[in-house]
Amino acid sequence: EGRLLNVNLIDFDDEYVRVWDEYGENEEEWFLNDCELTQYTGLKDVNGVEIYEGDILQDPDDEGFCYEVEYDYGRFSCGDNALIDCLGCNVVGNRFENSELLEAD
Repeated sequence: EGRLLNVNLIDFDDEYVRVWDEYGENEEEWFLNDCELTQYTGLKDVNGVEIYEGDILQDPDDEGFCYEVEYDYGRFSCGDNALIDCLGCNVVGNRFENSELLEAD
């Protein structure tokens, strides 16, 4: 549905997740097949915003060019760079809710 929600329970036996809605008020349950789980990288951008897989980062020195944070081969990357090399960037959205930002590159 193009929403990014916070997970508060993952049940691998019954194959569902329980999440808070986008307002953090009501719980919803989703089948694992109907959602995509992302993970926290353990890093923050230049403004202190936590960086997650699927986030879109923009380099302030190269306005208009955005990179998606991806996890592949056991590491996080940002474009052709290791994520650690992109920490001067800003989180400007995520691929679920702001995919149009990636179309600009």
